[in-house]
Amino acid sequence: MKGKTGLLLLAWLLVNPAAKSQSPETKIPGAPEKIIRQYYRINPFNKEFSSFLQRLMNDPTLSNTTIHRKTDSTLFFLEGNYTTHRPFFFPAGQVKVILAERELTPDLPARLAAKRAGQAGSAEDFNTVFLYQLVGYAPGGKEGEQDVKKEFEKLSRQYQRVFEISSPRELKSGQQVYGEVRDFYFTNVFFPILTLAWSTSGEKENLVAITVRFMVYNNAAYLPIAANGP
Repeated sequence: MKGKTGLLLLAWLLVNPAAKSQSPETKIPGAPEKIIRQYYRINPFNKEFSSFLQRLMNDPTLSNTTIHRKTDSTLFFLEGNYTTHRPFFFPAGQVKVILAERELTPDLPARLAAKRAGQAGSAEDFNTVFLYQLVGYAPGGKEGEQDVKKEFEKLSRQYQRVFEISSPRELKSGQQVYGEVRDFYFTNVFFPILTLAWSTSGEKENLVAITVRFMVYNNAAYLPIAANGP
């Protein structure tokens, strides 16, 4: 297996905020925060987004941090390695956090969701989504592969009971499976709120990745829930 498998998987997760159909609104607020509280060090949903960004960018437990601030031509991006934060059950050799702002698809379904929810604002307010990703790395080899697969399956079982739709996709090279990606949706949110993934590059590295998606409006992280779904 190629050594760049993990990097390719993370890149794929960050550039594929796929749209899909949608579920009961009452579950929306608690589900994303639950996984954030379980695994992430800093919660974007319980404070102003600007405060969340400042805490994340200045987190003393982050090392090797890369930050690209938003400009007229670029979107926000942060990446760093935690020195002490180890939320996974296996002994992760490295835990990485990524916050990446990405453009939505050209048809901007967020405009429709915002309109249905009665929200004011221009179309430009709703043309990006934030991907908040946590990645745990296990040592290469079969034991490390089993560790990340167990974490992946544990999370999948837990959140299949919360989210309405789960779409699994195997990562394969020929007939060899080297990972899996599962997207979790709600009916009235047009992008996957949660994506879980694992991958292996054999003896080099194994990883499990959690990606939570949200939008930002009026300086708050939120999910664009349509008041009346289709």
